[in-house]
Amino acid sequence: MYPKLLWSSLFLALLSTTLCAQEARNDMQARFRLQAKKTTQPIKIDGKLDDPAWQNADTTSHFWLKWPMDGRHANAQTKVHCTYNEQFLYIAATCYQDSGKYILQSLKRDVGYWESDGIAVVLDPVNLSNNGYFFGLTPAGVQTEALIAATSGSETDESWDNVWWGEVQNYPDRWTAEFAIPLRILRFKDGQKEWGINFIRNDANRGHFSAWVQIPLQFNGTDLGWTGALQFEEGPKNASRNYAFIPFVTGGTDRDTENGIPARAYGDIGLDAKIGLGSSLNLDLTINPDFSQIEIDEQVINLTRFDIQLPEKRTFFLENADLFGNFGFDLIRPFFSRRIGLDDNGNQIPILAGLRLTGNINADTRIGVLNMQTRKHEAQNPENFSALVFDRRLFGRTTLRGYFLNRQETGSQELNSKNWSRNAGGEFLYIAPKGSIQSWVGYHQSFKPEINQQDWWGQTGFEYTSRNFEFIADFLHMGPNYYADMGYELRVANYDAARDTTLRIGYNYKFLEATWRILPKQESSKLNSTEISANSFMVFNPNFSINEYNSGINLELNFRNTSQFALYTNFNYANVPVSFKFDDEPIEEYPALPAARYTFANARMEWSSDSRKALNWSAGFTGGEFYNGLQWTADLSIGLRAQPWGNFRVAASYNKLDFPKPYADAEILAITPRIEFFFSRNLNWTTFLQYNTQANNFNINSRIQWRYRPMSDVFVVLTDNYFAQGWAHRNRALVVKVNYWL
Repeated sequence: MYPKLLWSSLFLALLSTTLCAQEARNDMQARFRLQAKKTTQPIKIDGKLDDPAWQNADTTSHFWLKWPMDGRHANAQTKVHCTYNEQFLYIAATCYQDSGKYILQSLKRDVGYWESDGIAVVLDPVNLSNNGYFFGLTPAGVQTEALIAATSGSETDESWDNVWWGEVQNYPDRWTAEFAIPLRILRFKDGQKEWGINFIRNDANRGHFSAWVQIPLQFNGTDLGWTGALQFEEGPKNASRNYAFIPFVTGGTDRDTENGIPARAYGDIGLDAKIGLGSSLNLDLTINPDFSQIEIDEQVINLTRFDIQLPEKRTFFLENADLFGNFGFDLIRPFFSRRIGLDDNGNQIPILAGLRLTGNINADTRIGVLNMQTRKHEAQNPENFSALVFDRRLFGRTTLRGYFLNRQETGSQELNSKNWSRNAGGEFLYIAPKGSIQSWVGYHQSFKPEINQQDWWGQTGFEYTSRNFEFIADFLHMGPNYYADMGYELRVANYDAARDTTLRIGYNYKFLEATWRILPKQESSKLNSTEISANSFMVFNPNFSINEYNSGINLELNFRNTSQFALYTNFNYANVPVSFKFDDEPIEEYPALPAARYTFANARMEWSSDSRKALNWSAGFTGGEFYNGLQWTADLSIGLRAQPWGNFRVAASYNKLDFPKPYADAEILAITPRIEFFFSRNLNWTTFLQYNTQANNFNINSRIQWRYRPMSDVFVVLTDNYFAQGWAHRNRALVVKVNYWL
């Protein structure tokens, strides 16, 4: 077939699929419609629903069961009203229940929503299925707000914070909720009369999720391709005031015993700001940012030959993270915000200032601009980090995305001509409007001084999701000279323990996975679903000889009472090009495992109890071969929920690696208790302990948070570290931080 004919056929097929799916979505919005009548009457947000404005508001139809079965009306019904004025979109919900008993996982904002009872609204103000908002309330009045992006699988991003109001009331047979969402915090076209909207109800006692729009169970309830229509009487106007200033002050004391640095006291100030530029762009500024209130990184046991990446927790970088951080996939991210202001060990590098501009420049195009400047820190010279990204909707939910990244040393306020790196790339992502078909292709290039070959990587793949079947195919080529100084790549760098050096080796890979989902036909079934999957992950050297191969057959059982059981099998082949170790013993006494071919197999079993119960647990066991030795791993996590005032959990992981002589065996133990007290929705105290022999560290992180007014907090944080072996003191810090949302 001639190339032009091939591409024409492909374009017509995609266009036909898009038009048919768009027609189906239009039919869905014609079926599920809610009228929003404008009100001039005041509404008091107290959860009581006794304001006269609600008497004239339009009401939704019956909710449909979303999970664990679909295609029928929900057992516990929900009624929703909607109205608005010049400042707010108002939502009122009545959630009927057989009893007044509810499940509440936490009183912390944005925590534990999906495992609790709750009611939420999903908004797509531009009604294009690309980006939206999520607002949720539990029967205790705990608020959750999040951003939704189609490029993130329509999952919620709870890192987004903003001021809105919500209250609830509880009755023997129902609970009621009121939402007041300021129009100024939403991005929409001025005067647009029709928005996408859906409502999601969590009925945790039954383990049910229901929604106003009838959504097939294989899709997320927050999927923007499955929304009804909110029809305004008059198109809302964008508010003129759309900005917030958040000054903060910190003070504390610290001591570094490990490095002989005596105790010192310090204080500092800084400012964060959120400024709306028009109706669709938002500018975030930070000056002298401080992240001392962020919970410390969770120590992770690493039994791989490669580094692992801990998640970003700093709020400034998390908001709108999909624009910058979704390029690539879990093994390769050209942009990863932890490379800014943190070293490889997670220690802070002071940031002087930064800005981030994100939003829509028109209905089809999102942009993101980021610039951060760090200070000089010890031997680390100042650096500037810049990012420019765009996301362009082509048709339906199909997008073209691109980026340019630049890291530049700025020592002595002059650009360093040798210490810089740049990355550029683009990705094409096709998503059928209903989300059942996805395909992607991407090209990524790095630029560094004196490197001009084998410095790119490319990827293409395909995913199909139906009610009972899922299939993923992914293919990749990686050059050995691709560098991601503002991101990460987890396989190119191979550390040779015997020679204490690192080899950069390019590779190609293919990944295939197929999943068959068996769903019960009877409501009385004890199973929600049975999933059987098979996967194959194969890595090739540049000459296409096999570097590594992993395959497995897996079984997952999801029970009606929310308990789960899983069995995973792994068959591995590794042609390791470097020597490697999993112990800390001297290499002169216990040599590294040699570069060689290894064939090994193991299995893992996991079981978790009913998460709705006050006392719950999960356990896992791994056993079998591990390179030229044996691996035995046991994990146990036990939690107690003293609803609503406390959560207590302790997790432990024991790993035993047995190798033939002369190689050293290894025993790794990690114990992580977590204690949470909730004095109210606005005052909580969390203490997190970590004992990890692999990291040789025992950490105490204790944090009190008091939200004394909307989005304004006082934090008191104590961090204390000791060596796990010998218990000698390492360092300690006590910090107080106060911010104020203006």
